[in-house]
Amino acid sequence: MLDEVAGRALESFLSDFKPEVRVHAGDNWDFRNLRRGATDDERAASLVDDWEAGTEFLAQFFAGGKENWFLRGNHDERAASLVDDWEAGTEFLAQFFAGGKENWFLRGNHDERLWMFAHSATGLLRDYATDGIKRVEGLMRKSHAKMLPYDSALGVLDLGKLRVLHGYHTGTAACRSHANVYGNCLFGHVHSIEVAAVASFQPAEARSIGCLCKRDMDYVAAKTGKLRWGHGWAAGILHGDGSYTLTQIRRINDTFTAPTAFKTY
Repeated sequence: MLDEVAGRALESFLSDFKPEVRVHAGDNWDFRNLRRGATDDERAASLVDDWEAGTEFLAQFFAGGKENWFLRGNHDERAASLVDDWEAGTEFLAQFFAGGKENWFLRGNHDERLWMFAHSATGLLRDYATDGIKRVEGLMRKSHAKMLPYDSALGVLDLGKLRVLHGYHTGTAACRSHANVYGNCLFGHVHSIEVAAVASFQPAEARSIGCLCKRDMDYVAAKTGKLRWGHGWAAGILHGDGSYTLTQIRRINDTFTAPTAFKTY
């Protein structure tokens, strides 16, 4: 899923710039197998390959950082959602049947998905999702990183006067919508590189910082929205009073040009 050119460029940038605060804004893993409405091809995709590639990238990204943050995206959240769904349903059913003399459970089409997965050659089990969550949490501990959930209120990181989040709006108005809700912020989610400021007594500007993933993935093959995607990331410095200076690094052809030092005049 990682674009190799973008991945190598970021690795070189981190080596030169050596940022102390590192924030991964989410969708490190795809977990397309766990997506609602996943196709047969998506279910057949290797979860192991997905996990290993994402783990390797995250470990390298956090190496050397003094303050590391991982903001789970909607793709990462799929594993957690599967477990939560299972536990809530199990608790309800146990309480519902308690005290009954003759209990029946007629599986519905949503319930049947578990059996479909379990009887297929590429079955997805709750155990895998549970194990995946434990591995992610273990990786966070090993990388000395803090993790926030994919949640429009709880998944927002404040770095001084700047907010960082995965992203909760889509479409061409995503930047403006985020600025209206969160004020000054950085987000991913939509994979494009753009900025919008809204009318406010205090500056309110939202920036979509691009992505590092391949643009030719199957699920977007026929979607024109992918033509807005841009490879890149944001970097900058936090000043003592909480204000900040940002720069957007973006791909032009197959190269990335980025500053590796900042000077205040």
